[in-house]
Amino acid sequence: MPSSSGSRRRAIAERAMTSAFDLSAGSFEHHRSLPAEAPAAIRSAVLAATRIPAPARVLDLGAGTGRIGRAFVAAGDFYAGVDTSLAMLREFSTNSGNGFLALADGRRLPFKNSTFDVVLLMHVLSGVGDWQSVLHEARRVLCPGGCVVVGHTGSPESGVDAQLKRRLRAILEEIGVAWHQPRESRRQALAWLESSARRHTHSVAATWNVNTTAREFLERRRTGARFADLPSGIQTQALARLHNWAEATFGSLDTAHPETRTFELDIFEFERF
Repeated sequence: MPSSSGSRRRAIAERAMTSAFDLSAGSFEHHRSLPAEAPAAIRSAVLAATRIPAPARVLDLGAGTGRIGRAFVAAGDFYAGVDTSLAMLREFSTNSGNGFLALADGRRLPFKNSTFDVVLLMHVLSGVGDWQSVLHEARRVLCPGGCVVVGHTGSPESGVDAQLKRRLRAILEEIGVAWHQPRESRRQALAWLESSARRHTHSVAATWNVNTTAREFLERRRTGARFADLPSGIQTQALARLHNWAEATFGSLDTAHPETRTFELDIFEFERF
């Protein structure tokens, strides 16, 4: 755990570990930005829903470029961010103040038992394959009375992004690619957490309006880790078919469509021993 005296050190292990997110690290926040006030609102919602005093000892699994973690660092929490992408952590390190960053696998965390008050899983459970191992590790390093916080961005089912996601999944299935079901993965993980938690709280930490276009979705999809792992020929074919479908459905790819976005939290508190 990073020391609280003076400026807390930032450590990034320089060992060989590849990640599909490495190639998109530089543009990650451009394509997946949050309102400036959202990260601080997420932190406030976590502390308001629990009895954990500030400064809290926070572990952020899948810390990425720090778009959410920076709020915890800025508030003076004892923050540790973990990610499998060295490029992402370098972006975080460049743009953050004090904090402890570690290149590590969420299934094998380099921390002792009962180290943290809060474990954050922001946009993680919908993308990770082996969520059981990740959650077991999260519980292992969580202090008695601590909480696991799962967060994701919500958008309307009738919105442009939601329609394009559904169509892309259908296209990939037609091509013969068994595509990941993020909602089902997150649902199963949330049920597992709820089965052992003392209390479960759902809250909307932030709400904002955006004008989104089909073109933005197509550009953002190229940087998605799971999609980027597909063979280049399949990527090209799928995006070409999605491009044609979007033009037929929405007209111009650059037409702006207003949508309301939310950042939603599921907070699971565990027993004090």
